[in-house]
Amino acid sequence: MELEDELGDILGKARDGKGWTQADLAKSAGLSVGDIARIENYEWTPEEKVIFKIADVLDLHGPSLSAIAGEKWAPEEETPDPGPFNIVCINVLMGLYPVKCYLLICRETRATAVVDTGGNPETIIKKARDLGVKPEKILLTHTHPDHAGGLGQLTREFGCPTWVDKIEPRPSGSRDLRMIEDDDTITLGKLNIEPVATRGHTPGGISYKINESVFSGDAIFAGSMGRANASWSGLFESVTQNLLTLPDKTRLYPGHGPATTVGEEKQHNPFFCDKVFQ
Repeated sequence: MELEDELGDILGKARDGKGWTQADLAKSAGLSVGDIARIENYEWTPEEKVIFKIADVLDLHGPSLSAIAGEKWAPEEETPDPGPFNIVCINVLMGLYPVKCYLLICRETRATAVVDTGGNPETIIKKARDLGVKPEKILLTHTHPDHAGGLGQLTREFGCPTWVDKIEPRPSGSRDLRMIEDDDTITLGKLNIEPVATRGHTPGGISYKINESVFSGDAIFAGSMGRANASWSGLFESVTQNLLTLPDKTRLYPGHGPATTVGEEKQHNPFFCDKVFQ
C-alpha cells in the first residue's frame, strides 16, 4: 500500500511546525520559491543532496526523507496481534479520499466495536453483517467528517453509544454520546481498551490501545505525522511521549495509509528518527 504522505506533504507539515512560508523554506535551503512549490505540488523530486539540505533546515532525518522521496521504504507487512481479539480493517471512501475504519472483535464474546465511522457507513454495515457481528460501541479518534461522518447512520443501524474525548468538538448523529475522561478504561466483552491522548490534529484527538495495538487516527502515519490543525507542538509531543514510548513491537493502525509499528517509525519516520523518547 502507498504511504499516506509523499515528499511534498512532509515538507508542508514540517514547514507548519516552524511557522514558515514556502519563501522562508526556499531562503533557508538555497532554493527558489518555485522549486519548493513544485516539490509540494508533486511536480519535482530533487536529487538526494537537495533533499538532505531541505531535511537539515526543517529538522527532519535526511536518509529517511530521501528513502520516502525515492519510494524506497514502506513498513513491513503487519503481523496479527497475539491478543484474544480480531482487528478488521475496512477501507472506505469519502468521495475519492480513502479512509481506514476498523472493527475490533472480542473472540470469546463476539462483542464488537467500530473504530471511526468514515463517511461511507454502508461499507461498515455490510462488513459487520458479513461477519455476523453487531457493534455495541463506536470509538472515535476525532470528529473530522472523514472519520465521524457516518455516525448517524451507524447509530440508527446498531443503536449503540459513541465514545469521544471530553474536549473534542461534539459530532452530530449520536443518540448516546459518552465523554472519555482521564484514566478511563473502555470494556468490550472480555477486553479492556485504554484511551491514549493524542491531541494536536484536533483539540481532543485520542487513540485506543488494546494489548500490543493502537488505533492512532490521524496522529501519526507510516513515515509522517498528521496535519496539526489544533497544535503542531501538541501533536508532536503527543506522538513522541504517548505513542513512540510504547514497545517497538506495538502496532499502529492509522486513519490513512498502511499499518506500521512503533519500531518502524522510530527508525524510518523523518519527523521522529534520531529523536529521544522518554
